[in-house]
Amino acid sequence: MRLDITIPVICLALAIAPAALAQHDHGAGHDGHAGMAGSAEPAQFVSAWTELKSVRDAIAKLIETGKLAEVHNQAERLAPLGEALKAGTKDLSGEKRVRLEATLRQLAELGKSLDKAGDAGDSAATSRELKRLDGVIALIQAQYPVDLLPTVPAPRAKPAEHGSHAHTVRPLAAVDDAPKATLVVKSAEFKFEPKLLAMTAGVPTRIELDNEGAIDHALIVAAPDGKGDWIHLHAMAKASDSGTFKIDQPGTYPVLCTIAGHTEAGMVGELVVR
Repeated sequence: MRLDITIPVICLALAIAPAALAQHDHGAGHDGHAGMAGSAEPAQFVSAWTELKSVRDAIAKLIETGKLAEVHNQAERLAPLGEALKAGTKDLSGEKRVRLEATLRQLAELGKSLDKAGDAGDSAATSRELKRLDGVIALIQAQYPVDLLPTVPAPRAKPAEHGSHAHTVRPLAAVDDAPKATLVVKSAEFKFEPKLLAMTAGVPTRIELDNEGAIDHALIVAAPDGKGDWIHLHAMAKASDSGTFKIDQPGTYPVLCTIAGHTEAGMVGELVVR
């Protein structure tokens, strides 16, 4: 009887051992960049995330000290880090995965633009691209479960004056009048097209936000007194939102996408009311 029990136990141990050894080997040898782009392990995602934050801080320090020619060495690390972070997206739901992958694609572009601005010795342009990088970092963090990024602070809260993006509050300039003009604005990842919008004071204008991007975007024009939004549109990915608005006060007003990180990433424009 003892022999009958021992043999199955030995067989079970032999069956488990190779899997355990394989798991051990898989976790070994991950030093620096090696293997990160080919694995979706949370620990490796956090490693790439931590390195991304380090690269961001290094670029900020170079800008602060005027060593713009050295930005190149840090900027060229952004594209590989984007690929490493992309490897962890399988842990996300379908919608969040699409959003994060679209955001991560911006890292390669930012690497090139930071490199170009640094090589040109253009401090203003380099600082502007750094703000875009900050926006992308905020977006990455917003998509990932908090427990996968335990070493970083919580995402920055949205400005309170802009309220919710769910249209719970009617925009102050919204009207039920029949529109006498139409303005179509296209949005993609971190840009409006056109960036300069124009309306005529006192004329009801239908504004359509056509989102061609892979993540949500908003079009916000805040009231000058800070007590609400004159215009507030929010379009889901590959969708649109619209409304009719009338502004009586001529002037030039900022147009923002106030979804966390988007303004910082450069998604801004201007509305001229003539």
